[in-house]
Amino acid sequence: MKKLLALSLCLLISSSVRATEAPDFNLPGLSGERVQLTALLEKGPVLLDFWATWCKPCIKAMPKLEEIHAKYADRGLTVLGVNEDGPRGQNRIRPFLRGRNITFPIAIDADGSVMQRMQVRALPTTILIAPDREIVLREAGLSDGKAIIDALEVLLPEKKASKEKEASEEKEASEKKETPDESK
Repeated sequence: MKKLLALSLCLLISSSVRATEAPDFNLPGLSGERVQLTALLEKGPVLLDFWATWCKPCIKAMPKLEEIHAKYADRGLTVLGVNEDGPRGQNRIRPFLRGRNITFPIAIDADGSVMQRMQVRALPTTILIAPDREIVLREAGLSDGKAIIDALEVLLPEKKASKEKEASEEKEASEKKETPDESK
């Protein structure tokens, strides 16, 4: 009986700590293009940053996110800012980003529906999503970015190793083509 209770308790605990899956979304980008989470995840992990121009902690977090974008974009990471300014504040977004040299893409969540579906309750909130849609990390409030970088270093080395393997295989194939066939 004790073993049955222990097993039930373990199953209950494991299901409660089970990672959540990120819901898909399709939002307009700052330039009018559509931004779909599923399409972004095909390229690699996605770091969502929910922010607004009126949010002072969001403003303080932007340089660190830009730094992460610059460092990890070539390894497959997409940093996506999800703006929560609402329809009346959208005219402030472009000048805000230009003034701070922010280059990562921005999606507009004018009605806050994605924020609600992602269960974001504070700005800024940063969510790291693995390519399999698993939410790997969620940080609410101003962050120093250390936990995000630690999680990225775990997520991205395999991709880097895989690129090195692909490059090695391509080099090998190219060398075989250049070597004349001596059996003729």
